[in-house]
Amino acid sequence: MRRELLFTALTAALLATGLASNAAVAEPVVVAKLRPWTGVIGVEKRLQLADFAAGLPSLAPDAVKKRLSGVQVLECRNIRITALIVGAPDIVVTAAHAWFDRSGYRKPTTACGIVVHQDGYTRIHPIKINSVVTGDFRYGPIEINSPQDWAVMRLQTPVQGIEPFALPPEDWAGLKDDEAVVLATGPQINFPVQTNATRLAETCAIRRVIDHGRGPALIKTDCDTGIGASGGAYLANLATGKPVLVGLQSANRGETGCEGYDEKLCFALGVPIAGKLREAIAQRIAETYTTSAER
Repeated sequence: MRRELLFTALTAALLATGLASNAAVAEPVVVAKLRPWTGVIGVEKRLQLADFAAGLPSLAPDAVKKRLSGVQVLECRNIRITALIVGAPDIVVTAAHAWFDRSGYRKPTTACGIVVHQDGYTRIHPIKINSVVTGDFRYGPIEINSPQDWAVMRLQTPVQGIEPFALPPEDWAGLKDDEAVVLATGPQINFPVQTNATRLAETCAIRRVIDHGRGPALIKTDCDTGIGASGGAYLANLATGKPVLVGLQSANRGETGCEGYDEKLCFALGVPIAGKLREAIAQRIAETYTTSAER
């Protein structure tokens, strides 16, 4: 099973020492090291943010950048995956497998933080110790463990100048098969540009919503993904208003040369923002905004 993990020693060391908090960080370009699979389903759909914005004539590029500013990067020792600011500027949502090894041991949160690029500077916003809540994730077959592949946490300090993603309303009818979405992520190892500041976005579709009788548990999509996409945002409403987070990228399956979506061989897997995941995010938001006057 493939999970989106990547070693970034420089920033991890800076996190441990605190030296990266207000200083610009030089980022070496990471050379793509492709595995036997590519994660691309059919024709490559991923675009860098500027190119993606150019394809949305109804929105100015700055508006697209602002609406996707909740897409950030989580670094923690030997991992680098996508992380999202949701509901409030100090609430982070990402994939649970960032916090577990294959034996099931849950890693501590020390030396872990969100890497934020603003105004030519790179700043680390550390995770608040003991704030991480996860689904009951264990490594195994991806269609069994991905429904639990989520983590919600709080930052020590809010991220300024970003637009947190919105949650679906409580009475939300849920996702539907063949519904168009935008998948937005940080850098991915099977994409040519891979600096920490890289943001990728694509328009793709939810091909099947899997419901085992207790509400939506998984979404299968035709989105293009690779190492680094985990924790990425499946978004609705991007072109018409405040983006709504409807799903969280977890895993993928696909061999080299997937000509199109195949429910068994070529797909990406996401976790719907429903059930315990939505409850965990809403609880953290409520803890941040304790009165309407503070909103």
